[in-house]
Amino acid sequence: MKIKRITALLLCLILLLSLIPSSVAEKATITGYLVRLRVSASSRARVLDAFPKGTSVTVLDRGDLWTKVRVRGKTGYMMSRYLTGSTSGGSSYSGSTSGGTIMYVNTGTANPLHLRAEASASSVSLGKFRNGTAVTVLKRGRYWTRVSVKGRVGYMGSQYLSYTKP
Repeated sequence: MKIKRITALLLCLILLLSLIPSSVAEKATITGYLVRLRVSASSRARVLDAFPKGTSVTVLDRGDLWTKVRVRGKTGYMMSRYLTGSTSGGSSYSGSTSGGTIMYVNTGTANPLHLRAEASASSVSLGKFRNGTAVTVLKRGRYWTRVSVKGRVGYMGSQYLSYTKP
């Protein structure tokens, strides 16, 4: 008899959860001209489609540089800087350039990536890190990103960091 009650309670809970409206999803609006939707978080990734300024998108996973979105039945990635919007609670956001996001080393080759003391390729190397190494983004820049990795703080080339593990 106890098992039947527990089962009935679980089924009721599942039913109640399915009735919660999906309106709690975060929405954003495209602010750029013909912003590309890509299959992965990379400017080299295949383009699925392009959408004009003012198009509404559903935010699935917000990142500093790339945001995973669903728009007109398609799911992919758009550059965060071309999106603005608000959560259903009313707090607005725009793509940011800093703050504790986890990214991964992804050189596209077997070569490791240097952690540099300064934002320069000629700066002292603080260590080399292989593809797939997780880093914490402290400040995202166009060419160099300040990161923390394995207790060390320094700079890595922005183009060699991705939101998805290689």
